[in-house]
Order: sequence, then structure tokens, then C-alpha cells
Amino acid sequence: MQIKGIFLKDYVQLVKDNPDLEWNRYLTASDWEITRSLIVPSQWYPADTMAHIGRGIFEMRSQNNYAAVRLHGRARATDSFDPATQKFLLKQDPVAALSAYAMIVRRYIDEIEVRLEKSGSGRAEVGFFPVEGVPAWDLFREIQAGTLEKLVELNGGQDPKAEFRSEMRQGQEACVIVVSWEPAPAGTTGK
Repeated sequence: MQIKGIFLKDYVQLVKDNPDLEWNRYLTASDWEITRSLIVPSQWYPADTMAHIGRGIFEMRSQNNYAAVRLHGRARATDSFDPATQKFLLKQDPVAALSAYAMIVRRYIDEIEVRLEKSGSGRAEVGFFPVEGVPAWDLFREIQAGTLEKLVELNGGQDPKAEFRSEMRQGQEACVIVVSWEPAPAGTTGK
């Protein structure tokens, strides 16, 4: 599995900014080679490198706190994309924003299908398939949940909550992130 550099660059910068941490417990020789190079946002990189850095951050900085990982996902909803992509994600309609996000993620992560599967008033389901073998899936799904919650909020949904549902598809595990929210009061916009 590979990811675009746009998602990896902040992780690599964290390694560079924190040389005192025990990164050797988490990073392989090839990870070190990547972290010492210039990360090109449009270039493909091994997802394992991001997973290894992410696991190190999770254990050394956030003390195994999944709530902190979800907060990181919320921040990435506004910090990880260029201005044109950010504008594309602002629809003033939570379902339309989640659909746009699923389309964007497919451009930045290969070997995993991401799509808006079901939606209705105050509820949407975003499916990720397959998830077996996705490096650091527990962290990735929390980041995605936080990102989806923040996108709903930015597009007018109030008090968004994301939960996980696991199911089998074609003999492989899939994850559905079910996002629910309250509609914004009439005449208001997203945060």
C-alpha cells in the first residue's frame, strides 16, 4: 500500500523536529532513508513508513491515547490539504462533503476502496475496503473518524459522532465509519 507525500510530510517533519525520541524502536532502515529525504507531496511513498512513524507518535507522544489520535484527524481535515482542495470540501452540506472527501482519499491512498455508502438526514456511512493488512489500521481509522467528524462540523452539522462497524466483503474485512450529527439551526453555517 502506498500514500501520497502530502499525507506523509507532517509525520516526517515530526521525526526531524524530535530527534531526542527513540525513533529507532519504530523506524526501519528504509523508513530512515525516506525521512532524511525531501518529501514531494505528489509522489507515492510506502504506507508502512507513515504507519511506523504514527505508531511511534502514538506510543511516545500521545501515551496510547486514541482520543488524541482522533483529535489529530480533526486537525488534518483543515491542515492537510491545499486551498483548492479545502474549498472543494466546503459544501455546506455534510453528506456532499463526505462524498467529496471519499473521492479525494482515493486519489491519495492506493489499494483501498473508500466511498460514501449510505446517507440520510443526519447520518452517513463511509466504507473502507479491504482493511486487512492496512498498516496501523487502528490509528488510521481513528484519524479518518476525526477527519469525517470535522468535515461534518465544517459543513453545518452539529455535534458529529463517528462509530465503527466491521463487516466482511468478498472474504475480507471492511470497516464502515458511521457518522451521525444534528442539523444546524436554520440560518447558520458550519464552523
